[in-house]
Amino acid sequence: MPRGAAVEKLFRHTIEDTLNMPFVVSTRIDKSTADRPHFFITYGSKNREGLIAFRNTEYAALREHERNRSDASERKRADKTGTSDLFTNFYAEVREATIDSIVDEHKGRASEQLLAALTHGPIKFAQIVDGLLKEFMLRETNVKDICVALAKEAKIENSWGGGNHKPKDDTIIKLRKSAG
Repeated sequence: MPRGAAVEKLFRHTIEDTLNMPFVVSTRIDKSTADRPHFFITYGSKNREGLIAFRNTEYAALREHERNRSDASERKRADKTGTSDLFTNFYAEVREATIDSIVDEHKGRASEQLLAALTHGPIKFAQIVDGLLKEFMLRETNVKDICVALAKEAKIENSWGGGNHKPKDDTIIKLRKSAG
């Protein structure tokens, strides 16, 4: 593990243990014109609603930050060359979409972790949300989408109903019994 990531992890665990906070997460904020960390924001809460609110805010803020980073890079380039680029907005949208790519990657890893956890038995959806939001840069809606996708793939049971329904906090999530 890189030194910076190890320090950040130690910091989170220290806050968790010292302040008795079950929900401690952090987010890397990159420098405006360089692809390297500028700082980390760490958030702790004793309440799961705080964790859910943080992840929702984090997603919106990171998308906006990527757009601002793109604009800053373009301003720096324009100042250096004396010309502006016609595709500035396109580049900003592409940078903003990188956050969605990260979320998609985290959804894949979270799906694997959820399936592994379910081998030990059924779990309430609220507990799944808490665990996955602590571990991954996901929002509650992403965890619902993961469950729906796993049910469509016949890997877990659809215990929340048909149609456009999605799991609720008290929904029990369990692996689908294999035929045979």
